[in-house]
Amino acid sequence: MDIKFEYVFESTNKQNIKEFEMKYNVVLPEEYKDFLLLNNGGKTERRRFTIYNSKGANITSSIMLFFPLSQEAENNLEKMYFLYNRGKVVPNYLVPIGIDPADSLICLSIAGEDAGYVYFCDLDYFEEDNELREEYIILMAKSFTDLINNLFKPSA
Repeated sequence: MDIKFEYVFESTNKQNIKEFEMKYNVVLPEEYKDFLLLNNGGKTERRRFTIYNSKGANITSSIMLFFPLSQEAENNLEKMYFLYNRGKVVPNYLVPIGIDPADSLICLSIAGEDAGYVYFCDLDYFEEDNELREEYIILMAKSFTDLINNLFKPSA
């Protein structure tokens, strides 16, 4: 996984990852665990992406932050998981791992046939008291590594 960061957070370890998985009864994909061990979230230099929604329209945005597995940042993996997953904003098989400038989420699937896939959850269409509808959960990549490899630098 070849990606440079503008900044990262304090490092984490396998024990912290295991504790998170046990606390929330989830299993994170190995390549994402490796990413956390190497960088523990942060802001990447290459962060732009373009995806296509179900109607064929393209969406271009940026991953402003990959959430760290630590309490040093207000927006951390555990807090975002609790807020969005346990708060029933996104389906229970998705773990928020990043955020874009409009506060939409980048989520990692942790269950089912698409475990390991990465999705863009367009929260512009979130309705209070309802889980985000499937049509606003858009495939970004079939693996975390593919997501990282597909990111590009913003134009100056």
